[in-house]
Amino acid sequence: MRPLAQARHFSGARPALTLFLLALALRLAFVLILEPSPVFEGGDTNWYMHNGRDLVTTGKTAGPLQTAPLYPLLAGVAQVIVPGGPSEGRAYNDGEMQLLRVTQAILAAALVASVYGLAARLFSARAGWLAGLVAAFSPSLIIEAGNLITEGVFLCFIFGGLALYVRALSGQRAAPYAAAGALFALATLTRAVFLLFPLGIIAHLWLVRRRGWARPALALLLVYVALLAPWTVYNLAVWDRLVIAGDGLLGFVHQGATGKASPQDVDEDLGLTPGDPSGDRQEALRARIRESILDDPLGWAAHRLQELGGAILQPHNTVHFPGESIRDAAAGWLRSDRTAGGLRDLVRSEAFWPKLALYIFHYTGLLLGAAGMVWARRRWRALLPLYGVVAYFLGIHLVLLALPRYLFPLYPALWIFAAAWLAERVLPRLADLTPARR
Repeated sequence: MRPLAQARHFSGARPALTLFLLALALRLAFVLILEPSPVFEGGDTNWYMHNGRDLVTTGKTAGPLQTAPLYPLLAGVAQVIVPGGPSEGRAYNDGEMQLLRVTQAILAAALVASVYGLAARLFSARAGWLAGLVAAFSPSLIIEAGNLITEGVFLCFIFGGLALYVRALSGQRAAPYAAAGALFALATLTRAVFLLFPLGIIAHLWLVRRRGWARPALALLLVYVALLAPWTVYNLAVWDRLVIAGDGLLGFVHQGATGKASPQDVDEDLGLTPGDPSGDRQEALRARIRESILDDPLGWAAHRLQELGGAILQPHNTVHFPGESIRDAAAGWLRSDRTAGGLRDLVRSEAFWPKLALYIFHYTGLLLGAAGMVWARRRWRALLPLYGVVAYFLGIHLVLLALPRYLFPLYPALWIFAAAWLAERVLPRLADLTPARR
């Protein structure tokens, strides 16, 4: 493999456009044909739609938002564009929902193009094609385009920013670094958990460009800070509180320490009014966190490792389908049945095959991605942004609440490593073993 700055095998925009169009067609087919009118019962979706409408139409929500603002703003804009109002029992109507889902399908297709660009520039065009095709056909990523939650938008901005950044490294202009900083800012404004990652990118820039690193680093950082600043200013002016991207950090740490599954559970545990943003709540959170960790540090560590491990091993989006978990059903068959009839009933269970596809893609990505990370370790300096995605989200969710969807950013990164290992190590060896045609 050649060093990043000397890569000559990046084959331009045509493959990226081809993969973008393929991915867009698959996601629009899912959103408009396979699932044209899903009902999202309560939870995050109704919250985003309700607060997004208030934020866009009145400039203010019922109380300070604890989350980053970009996804509620997208939801609010969709509701302003589409006429009508909320349907009965929902915070949205079908037209608003579909506009937002089509927008997400476009962003999800852009994610596939970014995956291609990263793999092609960091490794080879063959690796780029393989990574892009896997991302295009991944059932979990296709489903994500139709989910009215933050993850699909978040991934697009993360990997779009990384693709711009690694491409900028081969040139001298500051503008591409500024564009990467803008996408990183949009990612942070989608999920505030990304807040510190750009500092690692600046450290990487210093590592690979000891001379001439300050100007591009400053361009990236200034744009990043400039785009985060309006939300901070808004919260100071409207709510008289200092917020950088989001304000839910202590709540997530508390959830991680105590195992409470939702903000409502957190408030109940603290004995506070739900959604209370006061200083009393913040102090109660700090006291409860200290108590949970210091009273039993080993128990806390074991709980964090167990939760993180469970989130890694559980594929994202299996809950999208109804019916029993196929993992639980398969474990029950192995323990108490082991008959052909029981196996037949298992494979005929509700949504068995879509769930199985999610498991196959997930575990193949985990195993081959880990193999690719080990194989590419000698190029760690050039590949540090990609290693950094894996390390950052594992590390931060070792402390914060860990759920499969919170670890979803690992998924494209692991498949890039997997595709590179397959394309540059495994497939050439298989070709060597194939008898030459006479």
